[in-house]
Amino acid sequence: MPATLIILSESASFPWGMAAANRVRNLARALVQQGWQVEYVGLRGADVLKKQGQSYSIRGEAHGIPYRYPGTIAVRPGNWWLRRVDDFLGWLCTLFLFITRKVQGKVDVVLLYSRNENIGMFWIPFLHVLRIPVVLEMCEWPLAIARVQPGKQKKAARFCNRIVPMVDAVLPISSYIEREILAVARQQGKTLPSFRIPILIDVDIHETESEVEKAQNKPYMLYCGSIAYMDIAKIVVDIAGELSKRCVNMPLVFTGKADSAGFTRLKKYAAEKGVLDLLECTGFIPEDRLHSLMRNATCLLAPLPENPQSESRFSTKIGYYLASGTPVITNGIGDVDLYLTDGVNAYVADSCDAKEFAAKIRTLINEPDIAKKIGLAGRDLALKEFHFHNASTGLGVFIHQVIDKYVNA
Repeated sequence: MPATLIILSESASFPWGMAAANRVRNLARALVQQGWQVEYVGLRGADVLKKQGQSYSIRGEAHGIPYRYPGTIAVRPGNWWLRRVDDFLGWLCTLFLFITRKVQGKVDVVLLYSRNENIGMFWIPFLHVLRIPVVLEMCEWPLAIARVQPGKQKKAARFCNRIVPMVDAVLPISSYIEREILAVARQQGKTLPSFRIPILIDVDIHETESEVEKAQNKPYMLYCGSIAYMDIAKIVVDIAGELSKRCVNMPLVFTGKADSAGFTRLKKYAAEKGVLDLLECTGFIPEDRLHSLMRNATCLLAPLPENPQSESRFSTKIGYYLASGTPVITNGIGDVDLYLTDGVNAYVADSCDAKEFAAKIRTLINEPDIAKKIGLAGRDLALKEFHFHNASTGLGVFIHQVIDKYVNA
């Protein structure tokens, strides 16, 4: 009988969420391919906005992965009191779920997807009482985020120093996080098994555009990312401004909510830089349309601010950018330099500087044949390093070893 892994989360919002749900989906699919039974359990309703015509059920299956929200509410309600009810029912019903599964022999390991200290402090000891090992998924390092967002330092430190040593293994997304985790474990006198899983993507969602289709599209730069990250959005506008100074007036396309207060601020900033007429916003669009925009763009922008948060994580967006076959322009920080080489599979600036990005774009425009080769090399890299099937090779064996070690301890 296949081993069973349950993904336990209060924040991934599978299958309706975005980045976190994408990560869960691809991890689960990789493990299923390696012979595991995988199920997603949400401690509380999915934190997403309901879409008209979308079906939201507390139980179902998506991408071949069963999911359930034991708290009887599929999507997180807006009412404060209903949220508290959702929290209580979710925790209570999940308690009974795990007890029942343990008695039935239908759970071998839990993958915890959470950076909430309170959740970790309760569920890890509880699962250990049931003799179920816990593997912690780490897509971000809370202390790195706290250094960029003041006021969260103590909370982040408690999670890193208390929760991390409690688990039986970790799945860090970057070498930075892996180093930090191992350092925490050493301070606690503990050996913590670690298996680094980089960004995971499904490369197959990209279909190659024909040369005729490419030629029919007007040149444009594309940035896919939340305008809520205003510091990055302004850098992207600065890039357009630097290009304009060099007589390159290429449209700059943003994805995301077009009528948000953030986009209004961004338009004001673009007007100050003299590039408001180049700014376009698609609004929220279906995933297939998003990937089509990536394939047909002249270049894809991924400026990464030089701070601990950027250094500690590796953007999933870059993986999907690369998979499109369109040249990616980013800067070397964190694990970017582990995978990307300037002029080989991407255009990599030395720093997150608008002038450097503009220079890379000028080079790309002036050397279209070389740019095409770089884009295709980026796609090859994405297939080799980030496709969930390839990037997760050996993960199932690793988790089996964690289980065996825990059972025999």
